[in-house]
Amino acid sequence: MQTETIAAELCEFLHERILAPGVAVTPETPLEDIGVDSFALMELILFVERRYGLVLPPEALVPEHLASVAALSHYCAAHLPVDD
Repeated sequence: MQTETIAAELCEFLHERILAPGVAVTPETPLEDIGVDSFALMELILFVERRYGLVLPPEALVPEHLASVAALSHYCAAHLPVDD
């Protein structure tokens, strides 16, 4: 799965389930800047795990992977199995 596809799905999830109405999110938007707190971040991680079947180990839950949708998307794309 491509990074752009994952990013689009994560932005949609944030928009529909986490963010207040009218709050815009792009893949590059720092999640902290739009009010994504630790609880919302856990919801996003659980969405990733359910949607992509990808378990994020504790060592993956670092600021460089969770700073933005783009960062999380890159991590996910790099760790998903390659389709044959």
